[in-house]
Amino acid sequence: MSNKELAGRVGLAPSTCLVRTQRLIEEGVLRGFHADVAPEALGLGLQAMISVRLSGHDREAIVAFREHVMALDEVLEVFYVGGSEDFLVRVAVRDTEHLRVLVLDGITADQPVRHIETAILFEHQRKWDLGELGRIE
Repeated sequence: MSNKELAGRVGLAPSTCLVRTQRLIEEGVLRGFHADVAPEALGLGLQAMISVRLSGHDREAIVAFREHVMALDEVLEVFYVGGSEDFLVRVAVRDTEHLRVLVLDGITADQPVRHIETAILFEHQRKWDLGELGRIE
């Protein structure tokens, strides 16, 4: 959204809003901006969350796996997590066959994967919308 629209939503003058936004960027609070592209518009009508447990947990294995999956075109996000799983990987694919091939030939290819579990995402929403955050001070 434009600075003018943001200023209106949070009740500030556009000049004040711009200064505060620039300060948040400089302080590292705002780390970047992106286009929110609908995967369906690119022919990727199915999203899934893939849980991965590795067979080894040394630093090299963790880094290598993360770099491997981040290089796959279908991967949207990678989460390194604690608990029974090591990674959660969110992907966007054309269909279930594309998902199967991605799991077998992409995610597990040449990687020390002990266990993998796939969950189809029926819906995805983000909470971080300015309308839900309220007034920014």
